[in-house]
Amino acid sequence: MTLRHVLFLVAALLLLAAFPVVVHSQITITSQDLLGQIGSRQVVLNDRRSNIPVVVGSPGSSQVWDFRNQIIGDSVFSISEFLRPDQTVSAGTFPTANMVQRITSLGEPGFEVFNFYAIGPDVFINVGDSTKISSAGFDTTFVFFQSDTLAPLPVGFGSTWLTAERDTTGFFPISANISIDTTLNRIDGWGTVRLPLGDFDCLRLRQDVQVINQTILNGMVFSTSVDSFIQYDWIAKDIFLVASAQSRNGDTDPNFTIAQGFGRLDSLRASPGTGVAENSVSPSNFELFQNYPNPFNPATLINYRIAERASVELVVFNLLGERVRVLVNEVRPAGAYEARWDGTNERGELVSGGIYFYRLTAGAFTRLQKMIFLR
Repeated sequence: MTLRHVLFLVAALLLLAAFPVVVHSQITITSQDLLGQIGSRQVVLNDRRSNIPVVVGSPGSSQVWDFRNQIIGDSVFSISEFLRPDQTVSAGTFPTANMVQRITSLGEPGFEVFNFYAIGPDVFINVGDSTKISSAGFDTTFVFFQSDTLAPLPVGFGSTWLTAERDTTGFFPISANISIDTTLNRIDGWGTVRLPLGDFDCLRLRQDVQVINQTILNGMVFSTSVDSFIQYDWIAKDIFLVASAQSRNGDTDPNFTIAQGFGRLDSLRASPGTGVAENSVSPSNFELFQNYPNPFNPATLINYRIAERASVELVVFNLLGERVRVLVNEVRPAGAYEARWDGTNERGELVSGGIYFYRLTAGAFTRLQKMIFLR
């Protein structure tokens, strides 16, 4: 080997060492993976804007979909808790269900949705759902029976299937609305999704959706409209949903750059009282402590600890998921810190009393806590 070849080889090795190596893992999702989520709790940060710039990336093998810098504009948090049916009041209504997804939104207090799933070795079915509304001293629950196949199991790269759903509301045939949803599903890629929370080995599910909406009056079709869009869901083996993006209605370009909905996983932990250990996405010596005093007036202290030098953001949100005050936004070395919030927004105005949330993001670590401001 000549000196020139040796120098070229050394230069190539130094160039490779300068870049991080991303290790991909092709995965298959089974019924045991889905049922293994029972006892977990996932917080998703959603963007409610109708025009969201987004890069959905490419299909195929060993992809990297990087959403670490995705801007979340009109934000709201939703929480999914995965339960056993006997942990819900509607368990007897859906006797074939073996897992329940309880969904709540910080922007809609008093509103809960329970999705009941029947998961077998070869199929994933939504058998129904119940919606609970609690407000002004009233507690109302609406129950809907379904038998919709969500996916054959197991699923992996290259899996394709068709799903169809028909819903009727109103008093058919006198006056009713009929919705016919036909979706072509395909696992069109696998690779790594990169989030502020960390990196996840994922499958990408592409859904080509067409919804026909009909209005029926006196047994006749009064009007018909058709909605069509593409939705991408990124799914990890032990996590229900890592990220999702939906094109605007009528946009069926698989490389759409404007979305009408985007969400990404914000944090992971066990559901209260399950006895399941918290998902260890971050080092154990990163901590966000409960504020003190709580409830508070006029001010409260928030203590946190970071294990290594990191970009730190500490933000206060209201019940609608809107940013109220950024308390910290800078790079800080490892150590213990304290922040003070005096109940004011970014303009220095005193906010109304009620429930607020504060979130710490430090590198791959994210944690959310609740506090109460008394006025």
